[in-house]
Amino acid sequence: MAESIHIHSQSLMGQRAKTPVHLVALRMITGYALLIVSLVGLLGGDWDIQWHAVVGRDRTFTPPHDMILISIALNGLVALASILVETWWAQHNRELQENSTDFLGIFHSSLGTYLVGFAAVCSAVAFPLDTYWHALYGIDVSIWAPFHTMLYVGGFIALIGLIYVLISAVHLAQKLNRNWLVYLGYAGAILASAFLLSRLATYIIPSISVNIAGISLFPILLCVCVAFTCTIAVRLVPWPGTATLVIIALLLAYTLVSVFVPPMIIALMQAEHQVYLPGSTFLRSTVVPLLAQTPWLLLSGLSIDGIVFLSKRGRWWAAARNWGVAIAAAVSTAIVAGLKLLELASAAAASAGSSSGSGGHQSILPFLLALIIAIPGGLLGSWLGSIVSGSVETLRR
Repeated sequence: MAESIHIHSQSLMGQRAKTPVHLVALRMITGYALLIVSLVGLLGGDWDIQWHAVVGRDRTFTPPHDMILISIALNGLVALASILVETWWAQHNRELQENSTDFLGIFHSSLGTYLVGFAAVCSAVAFPLDTYWHALYGIDVSIWAPFHTMLYVGGFIALIGLIYVLISAVHLAQKLNRNWLVYLGYAGAILASAFLLSRLATYIIPSISVNIAGISLFPILLCVCVAFTCTIAVRLVPWPGTATLVIIALLLAYTLVSVFVPPMIIALMQAEHQVYLPGSTFLRSTVVPLLAQTPWLLLSGLSIDGIVFLSKRGRWWAAARNWGVAIAAAVSTAIVAGLKLLELASAAAASAGSSSGSGGHQSILPFLLALIIAIPGGLLGSWLGSIVSGSVETLRR
């Protein structure tokens, strides 16, 4: 009788019932919950950027700001709940402790969950500081303002942490031969990579109009972002066409934002009796956060996947494969950046009513130099991506 009571109490306290399968399920639920939260933040952030560009910044608590704040709060709460649940389970099961990362000798969870929690704190601190910045120095709409950057860094860290969470679940599911959970984790990692690339591409928007010695920064930064994200994806997800799947998911986000933002801008303007800023005619017909999210990026995805396919078929050494991916990402994305710059220049010329050929011969040399210099940027991005993916593979939890 006493033994049956003890067993029943163990079950209630989670000592008998929780196994590595439960740990995989917890991390998958955490990962997909964070994916949904990230999508809310993505839509709110892109809506906010468009609002600032065509209407301006009026007050702190607007609907797009509220979406961003909700996303930050939910990121923190989901991460905290996951850490507390996993810690509780691990305290009563040594096998679960061995598949988790210890923090301060008290908590047990995936390293990715800690990263998401830290990112939520970083973003939560940045928001009131950004409001204070505006109060001191006035209104600005630059994405590269100090505390806008802090917010974006928090978003980047959260998405990298999300990839860690999902891949840690995949590693554990592989040990347990739960193939459907492996597929689910890899699919989530591809979506998280696409959201990460979307955030990075949005953050580099100001570089389109920034030139150093006549050379545009946009191709360099776009190469860094695409190479970084796609390198992480192809090294962590062994599926054929992984880089292309990341770009397709990015373009689906592109479509969702382009469907969501314009009507929300119009509805909010009508509700608040706002008017467009002078000189925003061109931006009214262009969703600003999508300027760097172009279908041309499919060329980059296909190029990277082509190198991965050839490396597997030819049984290349790991170093040769990594160099091939880096060079393919750098060169193809430099071409994509060039095509996008030409597209934007053509649209701006058409909007201004100028002839498409005027001044073209004067800008061809800086344009070509920008594309050439972008290639080392792509190599840098691929190297950074290999560091992150190598860390995920080495830690495996």
